[in-house]
Amino acid sequence: MTTPSEQWIVSALRQATDRMPLPPESRWIRGRRSTARVSTIAVVGAAAIFIVAVGITVGGLYVEPRLVPAAGGPSAFEAREDAEWRIARAALPSALVLLRPAWIPAEFRGSAECPSPLVTVGSRAGYQGAGYQARYQGRVLPNSGCAWLAYGAELGSGDHHSDPSRPCGPLDPCGPMVEIGTFNERGTTVYASRFPETAVAPRPAEFQFHLWWNESGAHYDMLANEVELDDLLRVIRSLEPVQ
Repeated sequence: MTTPSEQWIVSALRQATDRMPLPPESRWIRGRRSTARVSTIAVVGAAAIFIVAVGITVGGLYVEPRLVPAAGGPSAFEAREDAEWRIARAALPSALVLLRPAWIPAEFRGSAECPSPLVTVGSRAGYQGAGYQARYQGRVLPNSGCAWLAYGAELGSGDHHSDPSRPCGPLDPCGPMVEIGTFNERGTTVYASRFPETAVAPRPAEFQFHLWWNESGAHYDMLANEVELDDLLRVIRSLEPVQ
């Protein structure tokens, strides 16, 4: 470019180039915005996945204990109690309401020497209707007997213990009982007596309390040793019909 004409052409091109408008510098590199947008989407997606995973984990921790079955199942006492009452219910007429305790003192849930409960079917002497007796036992006493709580029922009603000619039996106390009061339970009157430990009777005073009442066309007796009167009344309140 030695000729004047060539030099003029180059100068003109430079001036024209300088006058051309250029886009903002921030628009020169388009790849950066695209990369940043992809990164943002990836971060948001990862966060969403993390939140869902945490929610599933927390939900599993909350629900899992509700799905775990009770460990061990029914105790040996509960299994025996269910079986005893099921057999008694099948053997007795529906007219006789069998009452099973929903609560029993822990000391009457049985031991190796004193199984509990024992439910037998049959009427006592002097009773004409069907009946049953339930005996809940516990620890062995110093006299080699068992701590126990027993009750039974026969169709019919009345205070059968006022007849001195009646023989003594497992649920038929005899001897000098001492009246200790009456209680309003189960919509009826429960009569309570205590056998003095020093009393002389036709048979040993192996129980402390005797309670009796009439309910649903039947006569009920409850005897016990090694138990408080308040606990006996609580047992009576908890009695529920066996289906």
